[in-house]
Formats: sequence, C-alpha cells, structure tokens
Amino acid sequence: MKHSSILNQLSALVLGLLAFAGVARAQCDLYPIALSAQTLANVEPGTTITNIFNGSQPGNFGWLTWAGSPGEPVLVDSLTPPGDSLTYVDPFNPDNHQVLVGGWVQGKPGVSNSKKVRDALDNLESIVIIVPVWDQAQEQGNNTLYHVAGFASVQIVSYHLPSQNVISVTFLGFTSCGGVD
Repeated sequence: MKHSSILNQLSALVLGLLAFAGVARAQCDLYPIALSAQTLANVEPGTTITNIFNGSQPGNFGWLTWAGSPGEPVLVDSLTPPGDSLTYVDPFNPDNHQVLVGGWVQGKPGVSNSKKVRDALDNLESIVIIVPVWDQAQEQGNNTLYHVAGFASVQIVSYHLPSQNVISVTFLGFTSCGGVD
C-alpha cells in the first residue's frame, strides 16, 4: 500500500511539473488497448464483453503505441499505471502530443505475451482504465493506424494470450478525454 501511495504522489508531482513547463497531456491517463466502436454498439454500461475485438488489420492485435515504438518494453510501460499516454506523438502531426477524438494512434504489431505484459494486465484487473475507442483502421502491421472516435472506461476481467488472443472487459461507459481534432 505504501509503495502505491508513493508512486501516486510521484506521478502527481511529475504531471504537475509537466503542466508547469507547459507540456500538453491528455486529460485522461489512457491505456494502449484499441477498443472497437463496433463492439460497443448497443452495449449498456455494466456489460461484460468477452472479446473486445481489439484489432482489425493483418499483423495487429490491437495494442497501441503512443510514440510509434513497437517494442514490448514500451508496451509494458504503457500498461503500467498510470500509463504513459503523455508520450503520445500524432502520426500526422509530430507537434501534437494529445490523443484527441478525430485523431489517429499507431498500432503495435503482434500479440505480445511476455511475463511482464501478463503481469501488467494482471495489475490492471484491479482498476478502472480508460482506452481509446476506434471506428476506422488503415494500413497493417507496424503501420496500422486507428482513428479515435471516443474513449471508454473499462475494467479488464480476463485475458487469454496468446492462444485465444482475447481480452474480456466490463464496459463502464463512455468518457471524455481531450478535445476534438
């Protein structure tokens, strides 16, 4: 408990310093899991979705990379609370560092199933997270881009990697993070 409290205080301090320095950040701490708008069609808050259909293009499971790095250590950092979406770089405008509705986020290729990824997912099962909701995808593999249609609050309830390649979540509702691009 003490360790978590210290991390939360450090995170708040860093975010305060970034704000003081004028560094833009998303209004929410986002996690790098692409959630399809199609999956959420007609889904009521509180519903458990057994397969979030988080990828769409060949070679892409639905992991996101905020700054374009396909490395697994980067994914682990992004999956570790409070996440690191403040490192986001818009693939079309490198001066934009805020994930916005109407913007694009790059996909990370592959399923990624290391012990560190599974440990990070295990830790996320105990908290509510916010993920980008996408409505369009283009390209494939490391060039996959997801169009951000909104943001959703979810809680991971289980995952099966790599055999079934499934993440199950409880959908808690849509939320607002950032502005409109």
